[in-house]
Amino acid sequence: MLAMIMDMNTTLDRMSRIVVPKAIRDRFALGPGDRLEITVRPDGILLKPHIPTSPLTEESGILLCSSEVPSSAWDIDKFIDEQRNARSNEIARI
Repeated sequence: MLAMIMDMNTTLDRMSRIVVPKAIRDRFALGPGDRLEITVRPDGILLKPHIPTSPLTEESGILLCSSEVPSSAWDIDKFIDEQRNARSNEIARI
C-alpha cells in the first residue's frame, strides 16, 4: 500500500483553533463534530482521527461484550438492533 503524503499549512484563527484544510477533511472523511486524537511529540503535534474501540470481542466463536450493559439490554433483540443501527449510523456518518 502506498502512503500518500500531503504537506499543507494552516493558521490558527482568532480563538486559537486549527482549521483542517478541506483536502485533508475529504481524505479522512472528517466532518463537524468528529473527534481527533492529539499526540505531542518532540518534533511537533500529530492529529489523527479518533477511532473508538468496540466493546465486542470474540472468544472461542462466542461474541462477548466487555462494557457495562444497560438494563434496557435485557430485551436482547431490541438491544442488538439499536447497537447495529448506532454503529451503522456512525460508520455512514449520518
